[in-house]
Amino acid sequence: MTDISAIRQALEAGVAFLESAQLPSGEIPLEISPSPEMSSDCVREPVVFPAAVAARALSITPCAVRVHLRALDFLMREMEPGGLWRHPSSAKPQHYDTPLDVDDTSLASAALLAAGREIPDNRRVLFANREPDGLFRTWIVRWRPYPLLTRRFFRYVAEPRDVDAVVIANVVFYLGDCAETRPAIAYMLEVLRDNREMRSTIWYGSRFTVWYFFSHALRTIAHEAGEMIVPRVEAAVPGNALELALATSTLLLWGRTPDVRPLIEAQLPSGAWPNAGFYHMGQRRDEPQPKTPWWGSEALTTVFAIEALSRRLLADGSPA
Repeated sequence: MTDISAIRQALEAGVAFLESAQLPSGEIPLEISPSPEMSSDCVREPVVFPAAVAARALSITPCAVRVHLRALDFLMREMEPGGLWRHPSSAKPQHYDTPLDVDDTSLASAALLAAGREIPDNRRVLFANREPDGLFRTWIVRWRPYPLLTRRFFRYVAEPRDVDAVVIANVVFYLGDCAETRPAIAYMLEVLRDNREMRSTIWYGSRFTVWYFFSHALRTIAHEAGEMIVPRVEAAVPGNALELALATSTLLLWGRTPDVRPLIEAQLPSGAWPNAGFYHMGQRRDEPQPKTPWWGSEALTTVFAIEALSRRLLADGSPA
C-alpha cells in the first residue's frame, strides 16, 4: 500500500498545478476536442461546470483552499437571477445560446450552500422541472427573452424534455431525500438493477462517471446502491487516468480503501493528471457514437484525482 507521504506529495503537486492552471476569474479551464482522447485540436471553452465540480470535490482538501474559494467566487459571479446557472460561462460570446440547466445549477448550489454562501431558493424551479413520472429534466426551458436562440438550440443540440441519469443524480445530491426526489432515487436504483448505466445517460461518456455521481447522490440514502456499484467498479478496468480517479473516489465513498499507487503513478511531471474526454455533445439510443465535441482538460482530471487522494487520506485518519 502507498504510504502517507507519497499521497501527500502527489496531492501537493496536483494542487500546485491547479493553482497555476486556474484562470484569474476562478474558472477551471476546460477544452473541447473532436476525440475522447483529447489528443489533438484542443480548444479552450469557457464553461461553468468544472468550477462547480471543483467546488464540491476540493471542499475536503485544506491545501486546495485557494483554488476552492476562487471557484466559489466564480460560481457566485456566474449565477443568474433565481439562483440558476447554464453550462457556458459569461466569457463565451454565445453564452445565452444555451438554456439554463439542472446539472450546473444543482452542483453549483450544493457547493455554495455547503460553503456557507447565500443563494436564492431555487428548489421550486427544480421541482417544477420534472416529467409526469417525477424525473428531472436536464434543461430549464425559458423561451424568452431569447426565443430564436432557444429554438435553434433545441433543433440542433438537445430536446426540451431530455432526461439524463447523471443529471438526476446531481439533483438528488443537492435536494436530498424528499417526496419530490423519491421517483428519481427509485429510477437510479432501477438503472443499477438493470445494468443499464450507459443507456441512462445522454451526455456522459463512461460508466465510471455514472457510478461516481450515483455514489455521491445515494451513499447516505440507499445502501443497496453501493452493493451494486462496488463490485462493478472492482471488476472494471479503468481506461485512463480520469476513470481511475473516478473509480478510486467511488470506492472510497462506499467505505473501501483502494490502492492509490496506480493513480499516483499516472501523475505527470507538471503535477497534473492526463486529459481525457469527460462528456460530449450527446448520444441517443438510435445513435452508434456520441456527437462531438468532447469536453475535458488536465485541470478537470486533476480535480478528480485530488478528490480521490484526499478521500484516501481521510479514510486513513489523516487530514487531507
